[in-house]
Amino acid sequence: MKQLEKMLDFCLKCNICYTQCPVVKKEINFPGPKYLGPELARLWLVGDSIEENISDQELSCCTNCQRCNLACPHGVKPAYFNLKHKTRLVLPLRERARDWLLANNYLFGALGKALAPMINTFIKSSLLRRLLPALGISRQRPLPLYDKRQIKLESCDKASAKKAVYFIGCYASYFDTDVARATINLLKYVGYQVEIAPLKCCGTPLLSNGFLKQARRLAEINVARLLDYVDRGFKVVTSCPSCSLALKEEYNELFAVEGSRKLAAWVWDIGELLAIEGIHAQIKESIYYHVPCHLQAQGIGLPFARIIEKVDNMMINNELCCGMAGTFGYKKEKYKLSMEIGNGLFHAIKQSRCQYIITDCGMCKWQIQHGTGFQVLHPVQIIERWLS
Repeated sequence: MKQLEKMLDFCLKCNICYTQCPVVKKEINFPGPKYLGPELARLWLVGDSIEENISDQELSCCTNCQRCNLACPHGVKPAYFNLKHKTRLVLPLRERARDWLLANNYLFGALGKALAPMINTFIKSSLLRRLLPALGISRQRPLPLYDKRQIKLESCDKASAKKAVYFIGCYASYFDTDVARATINLLKYVGYQVEIAPLKCCGTPLLSNGFLKQARRLAEINVARLLDYVDRGFKVVTSCPSCSLALKEEYNELFAVEGSRKLAAWVWDIGELLAIEGIHAQIKESIYYHVPCHLQAQGIGLPFARIIEKVDNMMINNELCCGMAGTFGYKKEKYKLSMEIGNGLFHAIKQSRCQYIITDCGMCKWQIQHGTGFQVLHPVQIIERWLS
C-alpha cells in the first residue's frame, strides 16, 4: 500500500491510460483514469475539496476494469487511487442503498439458493420488473436466477501430495454450480486432493462501490481462513478472475491485511494451475474466447489459450471490454453506457460464427449472453467435456 502511494508522482500525465479506458471511449464527459486517480489524489493532498474537482456521478463511472494499471509505462496504478476515492462518494440515499444491495448480494445468496424455485419465480415476474426502476436497477437487464443444486465434494485420494482449497466465489456458489463442479473435477483429474473452505465473498463488489471498510473485514476473514490451509500445504484455487485478483493483489495493496502477501504467493487461477500441470485439450470446434479484464490485470498471460492448443479456428479477444463490470451494468443510470461499451464485443462475436463462446468471468458471461443471445461457457466446462 505504501509503495503504491509513493508511486503517485511517477504519473507524468502521458495519457496512455486514456487509450485503454473503455469508459473514455464511450462517455465524452468522463474525466478518465489519470484525473480520477493520481491527479485527484494530488489535489486532495493539498486540501482541495471533491466538490471543486469532480462530481460523484463522474467518480462512480469508473468500472474498475484496471486496464489503466496495465497501460501505465511507469507502474502507477490509477485504479488503486480511484477505489480509495470512491469512499468519498456522496450519492443520493436511494442510489447508495441500491449500491449497498448490489454489493452485498452474498448476504442473500444462501437463502436464495435454498428457496430457489420460489425466489426465481418472483425474479421472473412482471411485478419485480416494474419495481426495478424504483430500486435504481435497470428493468432491461435480466436478473440472474439462483441455482438450487448443491455443490457436492465426493471422496478423493487423501494420500495425494498435491492439495488444493477451492475459493468458489459468489457466482459459482449461487448461480452456476456447473462451473464449480467442472473446476473440482479438473483439479482431481490432475491429481489434487480438493477441499472447499467456508469462505465469504472476495469483496470485489464492495470495492467497486466504495464500501472499503466492509471489504476490508471480508479480506481479514478470508486471509485468516485461507492461511490455515496454506500452512497445511494447500494451494488456493479460484475459477473467478475477480476473486483471484482480490486475493493476489487487492487485499495487500488496498488494505495491507496481515498475511495477505504470504497468501498471494499461494493463489492460483484455475487456468493458470491447469496449464502448469500440463493439461491440454485439442478441441475441434471453433471457439471465441473473451479474456476478462481482471484476468489480464493479474499479468499471468492467457493460460486457457495455452491449454486449448492447436485450434486454428480459435479467436481470442483481449482488447474489447464487455462493459458489465460486476454490479455496474445493473444500475439504471449505467445500463446504456454498459451496453455501449460491450457493443463492439457483441458484434465481433456475432460475426465470428464460432460454435463455442467462452470466458472465465461469470459477469462477462451474463453480459455477452444478454448482448448476443448466445450461450457462453466457462473454459473449464468445455475442457471437462473434452476429457469425458
